[in-house]
Amino acid sequence: MEIKITWSKPIKIFEPGKYNTAEKFIEHLRKLIEEIENPLLDMEGVFMFLSGQLKPQEKLSVVSIEGSAERTIREHLYKKKGHVRELKCIYKNYKDETLYLKIGALSEINPDILKYSVCSLIDYVDPSCSEKCTEEYTKLEIINIGNYFPLPERLPLSEEE
Repeated sequence: MEIKITWSKPIKIFEPGKYNTAEKFIEHLRKLIEEIENPLLDMEGVFMFLSGQLKPQEKLSVVSIEGSAERTIREHLYKKKGHVRELKCIYKNYKDETLYLKIGALSEINPDILKYSVCSLIDYVDPSCSEKCTEEYTKLEIINIGNYFPLPERLPLSEEE
């Protein structure tokens, strides 16, 4: 099965070294997510935290990949309870880098397609702060559109790439 994900431009979240504890980082991240005026946060879809720089040349690495199908991305991030471990991982490992958020709109969205998309992305990219999917899922062929860097255009990569 093939799914298309259209990625947004990076949304700057934090400058390096702004917080001295994971708790402060998470508290301010929730506040920022709640207050930021970006309509992309009010949709369902997949999202990834990235670290690095945009200028002079875009050098970003994927830190975490998640998705939200039952509520908006804003609600998912703001009300995040069980997966605070990922946010602590982001703080611990990337507090000295600028953090960004990219949001991906799926060509088809339902809870299963979202889960399969997130699991496939995590499988292909292996971000350091995302846990591997433990339950069975259907691996998808993913075509990334828009501002998908540092992801490749197609996943899985063909043998020639």
